[in-house]
Amino acid sequence: MPGDKRKLNIAALGVVAVCIAIVLAVPAPVEANRMYYKGDSLQYLTATDFDGVPPIVVEDAARRAGLFYPEGSEAAEDFTAQLVGAYQSCEDIDILLVFNAGGFGWDSVTDATGWLTVMDGIIAELSGRGYKLLAVDYKRTQTSLSGVLSEAMAFWGFYPLKSAELAERIDFLTLHLEELRVIITGESNGASIVEETFRRLQDNPRVFAIQTGPTVITRCVDSERSLVMRHNGSIPDSFSHGDMFTIIRSNLEAMLGIYQEQPGDILFYIGAPGHYYCWEFEGLRQTITEFLHRYF
Repeated sequence: MPGDKRKLNIAALGVVAVCIAIVLAVPAPVEANRMYYKGDSLQYLTATDFDGVPPIVVEDAARRAGLFYPEGSEAAEDFTAQLVGAYQSCEDIDILLVFNAGGFGWDSVTDATGWLTVMDGIIAELSGRGYKLLAVDYKRTQTSLSGVLSEAMAFWGFYPLKSAELAERIDFLTLHLEELRVIITGESNGASIVEETFRRLQDNPRVFAIQTGPTVITRCVDSERSLVMRHNGSIPDSFSHGDMFTIIRSNLEAMLGIYQEQPGDILFYIGAPGHYYCWEFEGLRQTITEFLHRYF
């Protein structure tokens, strides 16, 4: 028995050592994340000049940039310009839709074939009710090894900057644009970022969340303004429920050439039935539509 405890302690110390090594391998952020216009990987929300912007808005943007990046650094200046640019872009907007991609967090909603139909469905529902909308992609990860490591740490809750920075952006916008409402959306890993962001903003009545397929380890806050879906409207999400039997079986069947009726995958290639969300699924469409009609 003492020997078993010793082995367990050694194993635990080994896991801790690996986690510490990974944390140390992830460099401190030197570049601000960005909000890109939906489907446009080149154009992000930023300001080239601050003409016509109230000084109090610019001062607040610079103050918030200092919370994340060294004063006077390129990252701080970029973050300030992004906040002011987002303010300018949302001045005549009723609802801002922010998408958080699954995977490593650098994709656009246009790269997620299923979620693109969901986003377009949300836009159609709200614009049909007379709202002016702006949809953006929140690119939270750089396409690099350090970016992959940062996302791996965020998966386990050890890299809170991604959600903290997004929450700061939204808090800034809702403070200075008193009529603006924000819906944070995301799938899979991105849903976990949505959850963490919403937790920081749950006392803000103009912030809402729509999450699909969050990871099985994600614990979601109980709020009527946050819609969490672990069922795609057709079948339960095997990844979100941690149904390893279904995941293993579907991949073995795929290797044997057996056609998979229920789509869904994680990490590009691993099949996960139900981990695919599409506006065509009546159950999903009805659930999201009811949520939107309740608040908008």
